Order: sequence, then structure tokens, then C-alpha cells
Amino acid sequence: MLSDRLALAFPVFVVALLTALSFWLEAVVQQASPRSAALRHDPDFIVDNFIASQTSPEGLLRHTLRARRMTHFLDDDTSHLEQPSLDHFTDQGLEVTARSDHAQMSGDGQVIQLSGNVRLTRAPVANQSELVLLTENLLVTPDKNFARTDAPVVIRNATSRTDAVGLEFDYNTRQLELLRDVRTTWQSRLSRP
Repeated sequence: MLSDRLALAFPVFVVALLTALSFWLEAVVQQASPRSAALRHDPDFIVDNFIASQTSPEGLLRHTLRARRMTHFLDDDTSHLEQPSLDHFTDQGLEVTARSDHAQMSGDGQVIQLSGNVRLTRAPVANQSELVLLTENLLVTPDKNFARTDAPVVIRNATSRTDAVGLEFDYNTRQLELLRDVRTTWQSRLSRP
């Protein structure tokens, strides 16, 4: 008799255990889903033909950022840019333009990491010819008018070509510091870069 009762109770116990287990699994999955969605690197919006400009408090144009496409990611608050172009205007009116294949911009827009065929051009000023800088990656801080890289760079102007590894460039002072392995070739006239 006792064995008959145990035989009848065992399937009921198994069904109750499986039911409780299924409710527990459903609760775990429901709680994990919102968290895992927030951790995924999915775009929350995409803008084609993106253009953004910033002016000074006096209304003077400081910089303009353009891109073929801007994709914003909510998980890390970054924006990925395709074919970006960043134009800087300093207090002296000096224009510096940076272009590349791709870029990643911080959420506050304070840091832009350009990558792939980076070309930075400083417009001619006074007695200085146009300056062109070529590299594979360049970190730009637009509000500070500053650019930096640790990668190999080629710098060209009307009369010279300089190869180096790493540089820091302050647009306001026009001071360019080459970090290491610097080699310069001077010529009376170089073809345009």
C-alpha cells in the first residue's frame, strides 16, 4: 500500500518540480533579456549625409563635421562615422581640414578618432605653403584644436617631405612636434601631395 502511494505520488512530484523549474527559468530569461539588450552594440539611430557645426559664443564658426553616414550606439554612447570630414577654424581664421575613411566620436563630441587614409590639410598662411599630413589614425580634440598620433606620418609642403613616427599638432599655435624617427627631404619644388 505504501509503495502504491509512493508510485502515485512520484509522478505528481516530478510534474510539480518541472512546473516550478519552468517558472524559474522563465523568470531568469525575462530578467536577462533587458540587460543583454542593453549590452549589445546595436545602433539606436543612423543619419545619412550628417552635418554638425559648432560656433563660438560670439557666433564665429569653430568647426564643422560632415560624414556620409553617422551611426550612434547607445551602449557606449559613441558615434561611428563613414567618410568623415572635419573642418576647424581657429581664432586667427586658419583652416585645418581632416578627412578619413572612418571615425569614432565620443558621446560628448570632445574626442574624434579618425582612421584609414587620414589626410589633414592646413591651409596656406602668410609665407607658409599648404601643409598636408598623411597617416592611418589620428586623434582629434576639436574644442582644443589639437591632433595627435603615435602612427607613422608623412608631412608635405611645397618644398619638403618629412617622415616620422608620431606627432602632436596644435592648430592655434601652428606648433607641430614630431615624436621620433624623423627624416626630412628638402627640394626646390615637390609635386602636390
